Amino acid sequence: MERKINVNEYFNKGTFVIPEYQRGYKWSVKDGDKESSLEFFLDNLIKAFNDNLNEYFIEAVTIVEENKRIVLVDGQQRTTSLFLIFTVLGEKELLTAKMIYAVRNDSHEWLNNIIQKNDKYVEYNDEDPQDIHYFKKAIKVILERTKEIDKNGFSKFIHEKVFLLYNGIPKEKAVNTFIALNGLKAIMKDEELIKSDLLIKSSRIVINDNLKDENEYFGFEWKINEDRGRLARNWDKWLYWWNKKDVKSFYGIGDTQHPLYYLLVTYRKINGKEDSKAKVFSFDNFKAQFIDNFKNSKLNFEGLRKLQKTFEDLYNNYKFHNFLGLILKTSSSKEESLCYFLDSKITNKISLEEYAKWSLVEATHLEIINNATEKIKINENEEKEIFIKTRKAEDAIALINEKYVYWDENDSEINDKRKEFAFRFLLQLNLLQDTKLKRNFDFSIWGNRSLEHIYPKSKKNQLNFVDNEFKEGSIHCIGNLALLYGRDNSVFGAKDFNDKKLSYFDMSSDFKSRNLLHTISIFALSKWNATEIINNKKRTINQINEYYGIKK
Repeated sequence: MERKINVNEYFNKGTFVIPEYQRGYKWSVKDGDKESSLEFFLDNLIKAFNDNLNEYFIEAVTIVEENKRIVLVDGQQRTTSLFLIFTVLGEKELLTAKMIYAVRNDSHEWLNNIIQKNDKYVEYNDEDPQDIHYFKKAIKVILERTKEIDKNGFSKFIHEKVFLLYNGIPKEKAVNTFIALNGLKAIMKDEELIKSDLLIKSSRIVINDNLKDENEYFGFEWKINEDRGRLARNWDKWLYWWNKKDVKSFYGIGDTQHPLYYLLVTYRKINGKEDSKAKVFSFDNFKAQFIDNFKNSKLNFEGLRKLQKTFEDLYNNYKFHNFLGLILKTSSSKEESLCYFLDSKITNKISLEEYAKWSLVEATHLEIINNATEKIKINENEEKEIFIKTRKAEDAIALINEKYVYWDENDSEINDKRKEFAFRFLLQLNLLQDTKLKRNFDFSIWGNRSLEHIYPKSKKNQLNFVDNEFKEGSIHCIGNLALLYGRDNSVFGAKDFNDKKLSYFDMSSDFKSRNLLHTISIFALSKWNATEIINNKKRTINQINEYYGIKK
């Protein structure tokens, strides 16, 4: 059962046992130039103490209780760090025989002897085992960080005002729980803690101290449980929605992100203060901004509910879905783009479609919303000012207007650019057709794509592109390329146009690319040769130029 306790109650539970399946102590290890987990943990404890907070939360622990032995299934890094902090603060009586470090015997002995040693014991030795080396690094950090602090006051603060969620589980579930928690720890930790504290604080009711009637107390308790249940159901519905495979794919939620990542991060960015801390997503920062008391918690839960509804509306509306999807796939700053469209405080926004078309040609967020300009030289004496996004569109269109766009013999960076923009523009043309028909575009093609040569590459010598009329064309130009879902290109192989056409419209086969409306328009033609390729190239380039308002 999970409940909230302070550190004093936690450390008086019994003796902590670090089981053999746990990893060693790692919190004093730095991640490149970033601060270590211990430094972050300690600095936030000190800040909370200096700010005189009445309640500071340090995340959850999962344990198995066995006759005054507290087996740490999850939370050993925090608990060991607290042990080391109390060591520096001089809490010898509290710490006597408090840690059984079953991971390694030398680590166990060092931890249980340290309170009898003086400060020089933290000097490094090249022969130290790994854990002891990191224990000593931790002690050194704690000594440096606490040398100017009121140690008695800080110790009292940690005991009384620092809280955690204490989650007891049956012994037989310990190892599987450890595997599950460590497999998901990086993506579950912060968001699940936010849920727990939101439910606790959002459902809290201020009860008059003079209230004596037992029935009224029972009514208050019933109301608290009802509110908490309703809020929990809301949260679980959100989690269910964000866990859907198509939603995760649409919003680009990776394996290292919690399903609710974009809901919480977007809410924080829209409603939080713009300071250096706001750039880092963590439970502590979210809690400090949005869950500091029951009133704010309730308001922010309601704010999250409304934001969740907006996310769902964007996904379910065909037009929003299509253009937001294109933004999410092409934007260089996905979170910034989401915040722009989801923040109700921003007025006079450009449309999703307008934003999407410039994002596709790699214009940045600020270049799009601010209509950023640059000066270009016309000749030695004259300059003109143009929109950066328009120049990027012209550059991208010029790449796909070349004679060779998809040419395997030229495996260069610029050729990769041509292929990428050919894919993007053909996707855009198919997406626009879906939007006209009021249907959602299937963005799974983004990671499962194929640009198919309509006239097969192996038969290029049968086409005549020598005449002046065809000087800008080749079998590798945009006019001879069609967008397919990746697995479908194996059906085509080196077939000629008529055979490909038969395969394309064979309704007895499972051919996903049959849903691509712009691609259908190509295979609906009666013949395909050099003339059709050149005409299709001109038609495609003209369509794209017209869409971007570029006059040629």
